Amino acid sequence: MELKSVFITIFQWLKTTEMFARPSKQLPGKWQLFEYYFDSEKELHHITEHELKAVNESWIIEFTEEENYIQKSKLQVSLISNIENGSWSISKNYVTLIHPKNFRNNIEFQFAISKGILKLLKKDAFGKFEFFGFFKNSN
Repeated sequence: MELKSVFITIFQWLKTTEMFARPSKQLPGKWQLFEYYFDSEKELHHITEHELKAVNESWIIEFTEEENYIQKSKLQVSLISNIENGSWSISKNYVTLIHPKNFRNNIEFQFAISKGILKLLKKDAFGKFEFFGFFKNSN
């Protein structure tokens, strides 16, 4: 009986520890873009942190605990410049930015968080990169 109680306690502890390690639990916070790739239909472009600063481009996105996002973008990438503030949802390793007025304008990114870096990837229907960005937590 006591052994069963110990296993239940350990299982519950592992379960809560796992929750803190999940990327979805790490997502809330303010994230600042520091490097990205995008496709201009002709070629894949790589913009470094230094180049972002030199041309005064930026993208800051904040994911709240209440599943809303607030973003401010100065990117010359049409996919990003058309994003409006709204809510977000997660399914597996995808985060969807839900448009406040028209669900057809929702944007789904594949995401990962590793070593404090958020990576957002958007591909088109043919699997070609539309946007691949790297963000630092700026809390």
